[in-house]
Amino acid sequence: MAVQLKAPKGKTRVIGVTFSNNREYLVGDYDTRGKAFEIAEGHNSLRAGPTDDMYYVYDVQGKCISGKMN
Repeated sequence: MAVQLKAPKGKTRVIGVTFSNNREYLVGDYDTRGKAFEIAEGHNSLRAGPTDDMYYVYDVQGKCISGKMN
């Protein structure tokens, strides 16, 4: 089952991607963009290599508003 990228109304969603099996998972929904960026950037700063999980922030339309998908 695919992870819903759209955040619920009034929230901002953080999604993690596991590159070893190309799977997405929900990290959480946050009340502010600032908090979502803080969570995603905090996780991304701990990455030790290119195959470690990457974290992205999505808005209520399901648009990625942080990170690089390529």
